Amino acid sequence: MMNKPYSLKVIDVKNETKEAVSVSFDVPYELYEIFNYKPGQYITLQFNLKGEQVRRSYSLCSSPAREEPLRIGVKRVKDGLVSNHINDEVKVGDYIEVLPPDGRFYAEVKKENYKTYYLFAAGSGITPVLSILKTVLYTEERSYVYMIYGNRSQETIMFEEELKQLEETYKDRFFLVQTLSRPKSSWSDLWKTSSNKFRKGRIDAASIEWFINEYPPYAQNAEYYVCGPGTMIDNTIKGLENIDVPFDRIFVESFGGGSAINEIEAVENASLVTYLKGKKIENTIPKGKTILKALLNDNHEPPYSCEGGVCSTCKCKVKKGKVHMKKNLALTDKEVKEGYVLSCQSIPLTDEVEVVYE
Repeated sequence: MMNKPYSLKVIDVKNETKEAVSVSFDVPYELYEIFNYKPGQYITLQFNLKGEQVRRSYSLCSSPAREEPLRIGVKRVKDGLVSNHINDEVKVGDYIEVLPPDGRFYAEVKKENYKTYYLFAAGSGITPVLSILKTVLYTEERSYVYMIYGNRSQETIMFEEELKQLEETYKDRFFLVQTLSRPKSSWSDLWKTSSNKFRKGRIDAASIEWFINEYPPYAQNAEYYVCGPGTMIDNTIKGLENIDVPFDRIFVESFGGGSAINEIEAVENASLVTYLKGKKIENTIPKGKTILKALLNDNHEPPYSCEGGVCSTCKCKVKKGKVHMKKNLALTDKEVKEGYVLSCQSIPLTDEVEVVYE
């Protein structure tokens, strides 16, 4: 069951930067199949904090092909309840409730593949990209990988040593460019001597066009994986569109940080009718609560996982009324037009709302 958490033991906690840690888990043999995953997917952690059950999804940075321990990267978020708890409190020997891997952002890696992979990451967006990178290099001996990785400064580069090791091990097939928006003066000499490896500035459309021109595809079968804040994703897609990259070759995972959405005035105590597992449920949505929270608070069991608008496990269809999704990183435009919403992000805009979990 995707909605069922399993208790996993923490076997390693490593400070990747001053703002981020990686956490590794031991997966018992009997859970190997349940926790099998594709490079780029995430797991969801469940905690009881401040008297409330909370879930957050974090991308896996480990590689399934290399039989590495299940490992996530967690960057501290300002006022982030769970990210700060993980960075400050989680230690080796702890047991954490973890839901099995999920997610639509992944690479189908096969030994016989002969491809060019372009990887674009910013900040903690490196986490799933690192999983894809390691798996491709280890598995596909004829494939090439070109990667551009953006950060604020050298001190915020996650997995820096691991990336250096991969560059050395696969120097004929892996090419990395790092770009910093606020570099330290000590890095200026690197740009002067190694302009193909280090750049100054954010990842924008111009840098994407430069990158592709500098590193044309070795194999014509090319795929493009993008992960980072919303603005970085928009800039990357624009740059790829400018050089006529087909959209069906671009795969995207957003890590927040997009444009702010104006505060939406939700209806207080809206009437909610829910059809779930063949049953009709009637209750209300308290002020400030989502459809999902309203159901959970009344001890119902709707499907859900990440509670972050990422995984689509909580997807339902609005049959009556209107709702507003605070965040949507999972549903396609087509699904939204058809009336589907993420119940973990949906607040009522009308006095009556009716939804169906299909």
